[in-house]
Amino acid sequence: MSRFKQHDSFQLSFLPCSAGFGLPDDHPARFFSQFLEDEIDLSEILNSFKGDASPGRPAYHPLLMVKLIMYGYAQGITSSRELAKACIERLDFRFITGSQMPDHRSIARFRKTHLEAFAGLFKQSVDLAAAEELIEMNEVAVDGSKILANASKRKAMSYSRMLDTSKQLRAEIYKLKQEAHIANDRKQAEMKKDLQFKRKKLQTICTGKKKLEEKAKSRGNRRPEDKAQINFTDSESAIMRVGSGFEQCYNAQIVVDKKAQIVVAAKVTQDCNDKLQIEPMLVEMVVAVGLIPKRVLADSGYFSEANIARLLLKFPKLEFFIPPNRQSASKELKSQGRIPAEISVIDRMRRKLSTKKGKAIYKFRKAIVEPVFGQIKSANLKFARFSFRGFKAVSAEWKLVCAIHNLWKIQRARAKKGSASIFLQAA
Repeated sequence: MSRFKQHDSFQLSFLPCSAGFGLPDDHPARFFSQFLEDEIDLSEILNSFKGDASPGRPAYHPLLMVKLIMYGYAQGITSSRELAKACIERLDFRFITGSQMPDHRSIARFRKTHLEAFAGLFKQSVDLAAAEELIEMNEVAVDGSKILANASKRKAMSYSRMLDTSKQLRAEIYKLKQEAHIANDRKQAEMKKDLQFKRKKLQTICTGKKKLEEKAKSRGNRRPEDKAQINFTDSESAIMRVGSGFEQCYNAQIVVDKKAQIVVAAKVTQDCNDKLQIEPMLVEMVVAVGLIPKRVLADSGYFSEANIARLLLKFPKLEFFIPPNRQSASKELKSQGRIPAEISVIDRMRRKLSTKKGKAIYKFRKAIVEPVFGQIKSANLKFARFSFRGFKAVSAEWKLVCAIHNLWKIQRARAKKGSASIFLQAA
């Protein structure tokens, strides 16, 4: 007859245990918690609570909330409800919070209040990576990827449709008001609800229409184009091509250093393409790192003659490798001897990329920057959609995500050196 160990889910235990009892000594949560306490400056957040003697029960400690939110992003959990659930169900989150269980409202409120301070951690992550000698600034690559906005594309409407719909709604409202005078009491109550709904919808459309008109005037146009759209959920996001379809998105840009794939600049734009993004991204990089690299690699989406001419004036010692057209492995350009003095910017770039040296340098572009988006969007952080709405909030959240990516890279470098792992599992 088989023998089994006794199993009782309700068995009481008198063993003294800490919040991390049963959690392995080398678990990422242990080292992540220590890392945030010892090496990250959280004074901006901590100091905001000084002298706060508001009535009511004590608030959760800000350090606890910071560790919870950042560890949640590191684990691919960004929803405040999912974070609150993890504090109850997962041992690693119980260790992070010391067995305290903040509700989702407290988590959401704290993250929203201190979002700008969280974004400031990006600069600290770059400084830490530089101290670990993970930034070389020899070659950097620039690229962008569409990140889904916290809004549905079905809530978007074009300017021409706004004009037609608002006209139709006004006619329906007028008709309902006329019919309400001769209706009985029960019918009037129903019509009143219908009127409120249509008036609210009309007001929303008029507000969106006004924003489109203001945007058109700021660009020097008399009126918006008929196809110009605005989203009623997040009016600052835009319809962008994603794969074979279109989604409501923001265009997330990064500059990545070649040595350890550290993100040295991060920014969000509302533009659907990358044509005008390379100069502001390089300026962001100089602000974050304080150094200018030797070479910048980018795909053909960033190329224009005006861009290159302007960049060469601003960064005369910087070498650019940006093809005017999409490069094809099967179709290689051949070098044609010495480059003429009066050659155009396009031809000069084509000639440079057709040389043996140019090909050898440019072939690393994909290996430098594209894996970073893969690690952020699917492999590690699983960050494919913004949690916030509005350009300012989304920009701050993107910097927070890139900061966590950099901390993950620092952990991996330390693990290779023989240090204990402080962050996520290896990619």
